[in-house]
Amino acid sequence: MLIWLALACKEPPDPVDSADSADTAPEVLRGALSFALPLAEPEAFDQVVGVDHDPEVHEGIEELLCTDYAGRGFPWCYDEHDGSDYLLEGSWDRMDAGSVAVLAAASGEVVDLDDGNYDRCHGDLGTGGVSCDGHPRRANYVIIEHAGGVRSRYWHLKTDSVAVTIGQQVACGEVLGLVGSSGNSSQPHLHFEVEGADGVVIDPYAGPWSQPETWWAEQNDPEALPGTTCVD
Repeated sequence: MLIWLALACKEPPDPVDSADSADTAPEVLRGALSFALPLAEPEAFDQVVGVDHDPEVHEGIEELLCTDYAGRGFPWCYDEHDGSDYLLEGSWDRMDAGSVAVLAAASGEVVDLDDGNYDRCHGDLGTGGVSCDGHPRRANYVIIEHAGGVRSRYWHLKTDSVAVTIGQQVACGEVLGLVGSSGNSSQPHLHFEVEGADGVVIDPYAGPWSQPETWWAEQNDPEALPGTTCVD
C-alpha cells in the first residue's frame, strides 16, 4: 500500500504549453459543439476517473502513475486511460435496481453500437484483471458522430438497454441506454470518450494538463461534475 501511495504522489509532468499543445488542434473542428453531462442522475455518481495526460507508458504497479487534466494522479486517472469513467454509487445494488440512463452528450448521428453482451463483468482479485465469468469480454456501447466528425463513445452499457439504432439522429439529452458493467469493466460505470475526426482522443475537460478551452457547456470545478445543460 505504501508503494501505491508513493507512486500516486509522484510529481506530475509539466503542464502543457497551450501555444504548443497538440491537444489544441481539435478545437478548430469543434465549432459550436459542446457537451452536456451524459447521465440522467448526476447525484448517483461519486467518482470520476479521467484521461491520462502522462506521455509515459508504465507497467505493473507503475500503472497507477498518471496525470489528469488538473494535474492529479491516481485515483483520478490511471496509465493510458483514454476517457472519463463515471462510477455508479451503490454499484451492483443500484444497477440491479434499475441503474441510471446514459444520455447523448450532444446531438448527432448514431454510427455504431452493440448490445446483448454480458453486463456483470467485475474485478478479479486472482488475476488483477477483469472477469466476465466465462463470457466474451465485449462491451455494450453506442458511438455518436457530431459536427466536424467528432465522435463520442458510451461504453459498458447494461444488457439489452440500448435504445437507439444505427443511422438514427439523436438530440442532446436523448436516452441511449443504461449504465452497466459489460466488457473490460470492473464495476458498473459509464466510460465516456471523445475522439476527433483524426482519431485522436480529446479530453473534454480544460486544464493545465489538457487544453485551455473546455468542451463541456458547464465544466464546473474539479470536485464537481459537469453541468447537464444542452446548448445545441
